[in-house]
Amino acid sequence: MSSFTRLLTPGPLALAPEIKACMQTDLGSRDGVFRQITLDIRRMIQTVAGAGPDYTVIPVQGSGTFAIEAALTTFLKPDDKVLVCVNGVYGELVLKILARHGLGYAVVRRPVGEPIPVDEVEARLRADPSITHLYFVHLETTSGILNPLQQLTALAHRRGVVTMVDSMSAFGAIEIDARSTPFDVMLASGNKCIEAPPGIAFAIVRRSLLTLGGTAARTYSLDLLDQWQGFESTGEWRCTPPTHVAQALHAALRALLREGVAGRRERYAAICTYLVRGMSELGFTPIVAPELQSPVCVAFRSERLIPDGTAFASYYRCLRAAGLFIYSKFHAESGSFRVGCIGQIRREWVDDFLDETTSFVQARLLPFAAGSGRTAPQQLSQGTVR
Repeated sequence: MSSFTRLLTPGPLALAPEIKACMQTDLGSRDGVFRQITLDIRRMIQTVAGAGPDYTVIPVQGSGTFAIEAALTTFLKPDDKVLVCVNGVYGELVLKILARHGLGYAVVRRPVGEPIPVDEVEARLRADPSITHLYFVHLETTSGILNPLQQLTALAHRRGVVTMVDSMSAFGAIEIDARSTPFDVMLASGNKCIEAPPGIAFAIVRRSLLTLGGTAARTYSLDLLDQWQGFESTGEWRCTPPTHVAQALHAALRALLREGVAGRRERYAAICTYLVRGMSELGFTPIVAPELQSPVCVAFRSERLIPDGTAFASYYRCLRAAGLFIYSKFHAESGSFRVGCIGQIRREWVDDFLDETTSFVQARLLPFAAGSGRTAPQQLSQGTVR
């Protein structure tokens, strides 16, 4: 395998050298310097979200899933019922967490690559007054699709329903403004579009929810109310925080604010457009309609070239040998695989990725070419690979 690792994944992702360098300093977790870093992180996340003083930010040790489970088990009381919108793996994940804790839920489901239908969500809320919360994924990483954040939050507000938004893959690359699109709870992590290493997730929460009567925490480690009270009273984490990761997150947030969310989205979009054009020429099609496609990641499909998990495993080994890493799982339901466009990806990495993909495609086409009297390169140039 090549010793030069290049991540074209939707997180974790390739980090800037200066962000990685920030993890070289040892800090005490109760020291004033680290308390200031924690406060800065909370304030910068709040700024990125366009959230005013009626919101607060609660960091959580762990991956994004930790923040998701923390929010569900903190803010859902025993008699509550959450309507979960599912159009991919990360909506399904929420159902598993809710079932594990015996929490009540209903589901609006759409196939991967199709957006959540606002009219169906509205009909379900109207028909079932026992629903107290609405949960949906802002950007479903399974396909790269953007779900309708503004419409769904506005609908929930009209119905008096609490919104819980998984914005893991959108935060930092898709503009969010809590003033114009108010939400109640938004969840994200540092290791995607903020371009920090894994290890810290966070919840942006409307302060009015953070009361003993408004919460019903079921665990100690994932109690967001208690975590928040600790930050507010002492500025410290309750349990040992990942101090080195926090320093990198701090630097990554400063870099994001300098670049701006719009600038970051533009940078990712340039990589995404270049990638989609190149893959389309090789016979791979995005599973999401162009108007719904985010610049964060793309799910590609080709029933002829990569029809199943076995063919994908061969393709993945080919890329890995060249030091190129995409998301390692094949999604059987949609027949697709994912390529990330985020992080410090360089255009020449995409060129290398397309070259390796071309070699793989040509090798798979040799049997077809032998039977038809045509060569694989001719098939590629004539655009007949599907």
